[in-house]
Amino acid sequence: MVLKRIVTSLILGPGVIALLFFSKRNDFRWAVGLFLALFVGLAVGEFCELIQKTGLRMRQFPTALAAAVGFFVYAWFEGRYSVSISGGTLFFAVLFNLHSGGLRENFQTLLAVVLGLIYIPWLMHYFYLLFLAESGVVHAVNALLTVWGYDSGAFFIGKYFGRHPLAPEISPNKTVEGVAGGLAFAYLGASLSPIWYSYIHWVPHILLIAVLVGLATQLGDLVESLLKRIAGVKDSGSLFPGHGGVLDRIDGLIFALPVFYFYFHFILRFV
Repeated sequence: MVLKRIVTSLILGPGVIALLFFSKRNDFRWAVGLFLALFVGLAVGEFCELIQKTGLRMRQFPTALAAAVGFFVYAWFEGRYSVSISGGTLFFAVLFNLHSGGLRENFQTLLAVVLGLIYIPWLMHYFYLLFLAESGVVHAVNALLTVWGYDSGAFFIGKYFGRHPLAPEISPNKTVEGVAGGLAFAYLGASLSPIWYSYIHWVPHILLIAVLVGLATQLGDLVESLLKRIAGVKDSGSLFPGHGGVLDRIDGLIFALPVFYFYFHFILRFV
């Protein structure tokens, strides 16, 4: 599994970064929007499947399609009309999930629909906002490297040195040592950006970004682990060997994105 995980990361990671630079350089922003919309649709589909395993009748394909189309339309207009697009996406997703069951079941399903649209496409849109900003590719890649750094450090340090469980009732393999290793590697990932032109001056910010983004990444991982535990499955899917499904791959990222964006927007004023 470790080898599959490494190979998948070595293919997927550089591919995503290449797409970001190519799209920005050639003004093909819609290509990144299409790629993100595809990921959003697949992740929402996996979310629906997990919800179905809890006993609710959440319709997988139309809900995932509404999320993907809504996200692509949002990206096509480069973040404009976000309220109208979000409202339209929610309307169709709710409409698709109305069925002949009782009021309680309908209400629970609709709550799950709203949760899914907030959980995945709404959190993911912060990545597109980063990408649209001036020097947006640099910031987007920096966010990815910070999150990937945390994931890698937490996985390998936790696997080989983990002794103290972090949340055994939710995810038995997560350890305190893994969190410490993840934060250290998140700092390395956060450091890899040309915007830190005077490195020593930026060290406190890099450290704080690593800690905040790293902890948000861990929280996202635990939230998805809890959802999978309730659904009674190990992975949300099997698309990525060694990683599981799309939601398994982005669970920490989508929680980290708003933290990274707000820090760069309100504290550093870079976006």
